[in-house]
Amino acid sequence: MKPDEIQTKSGHMLKKIDKYILRETILPLVVTLGISALLLLLEKMLTLFDFVINQGGPIDIVWRMLGNLMPQYLTLVLPLSMFLGVLLAVRKMAMNSELDAMMATGMSLNRLIVPSIYIAVFLLVVNIIVVGFVQPYSSYAYQGLVFDIRSGALGASIKAGEFTSLGDGLTIRIEQSEDSGRKLIDIFAQKESADGHIQSINAERGNFFVTPDKRFLILRLYNGTIIDLDMNQSRPNIINFKMDDLPIKVPNFASFRNRGIKAPEMTVVELWHARNSGDPAIIATLNSRAARALSILIVPFLALPLGLVAKRSGRALGITVGVVILLVYHKMLEFGLDFSASGDISPWLVIWLPTLLFILLTARIYYIGAYKVGGIPLRNIELLFEVVVEAIGRLFRRLGTAA
Repeated sequence: MKPDEIQTKSGHMLKKIDKYILRETILPLVVTLGISALLLLLEKMLTLFDFVINQGGPIDIVWRMLGNLMPQYLTLVLPLSMFLGVLLAVRKMAMNSELDAMMATGMSLNRLIVPSIYIAVFLLVVNIIVVGFVQPYSSYAYQGLVFDIRSGALGASIKAGEFTSLGDGLTIRIEQSEDSGRKLIDIFAQKESADGHIQSINAERGNFFVTPDKRFLILRLYNGTIIDLDMNQSRPNIINFKMDDLPIKVPNFASFRNRGIKAPEMTVVELWHARNSGDPAIIATLNSRAARALSILIVPFLALPLGLVAKRSGRALGITVGVVILLVYHKMLEFGLDFSASGDISPWLVIWLPTLLFILLTARIYYIGAYKVGGIPLRNIELLFEVVVEAIGRLFRRLGTAA
């Protein structure tokens, strides 16, 4: 066989291996991305439901709030998904002896990591788009929804069994409600004017809607009775009705502030243009976003060596260690952003120093996996773990024998 033919076949083989590694990496990456995002949203959803209910806002607003929080969670979910995708793919190939076969042909970890770097570059672009441009708008929209709920601009839910004041001397009480308080059942309402004129209304059901000019909220009542009591008359007027409209003047709610006042709500382009403004929050946010973007490119170099396991033990210690490293690094960047945004500490100390330590730790782990004999970075920890487990096992056996 001619040398050029051998080179061509070798090139085709490497492409097949790259595709195989990509396929083995992308599946757990996507699954981890979905599960992690779902768990984070479920945890936040309970808090948001409690907040909206206590503020008397419409329940369906929770889904809009969760959607606006998703870009914020991607700052943690993307690196974590990248890590687990690469690690689980390498671990599977190591346990099935596929990795041994690849390295027996002369391939090194430096070559095997190339497909993972392709994915990291793609996720880097996604991260820049999401964190640099989408998240500022979604964060602003989320804060706007919180403001509207607290101010009552989204409409208050009428709580069953309680007297609720709607302003202008109008008080209402219902027995049941449906559709987040918009559909009311068994209604009692009383409106008292400044001159002592009182109207008491009972109705079987009712619902709210807003007039086209948005100046009035209409409470439309069905099948009820109005008792009109005027102090100037000897007896009240009683009127039965099938449908009656009770207008409620909509208050003038305060407008939410404009976007771009706070650094987290500014795009990366806006942050760059405002970098000389002297605001430490802008400098801190810009440095934090740059550090997070850089960390995505480092993650494959951490995941690949931690996925190398001894087939005899098969322990998943690398998953635990790697996840802990990423979570600690994520929290350090969060604290660094908070501290440097106040202007008390330089971003170089609280943002870039942890990033440098993360890079150095990753470089050490990757060097052990790629260039040391044996190539398992956590081998000593696994041996210590085995000794501890065995000692605990002997202790329990002795206690069982003594008993």
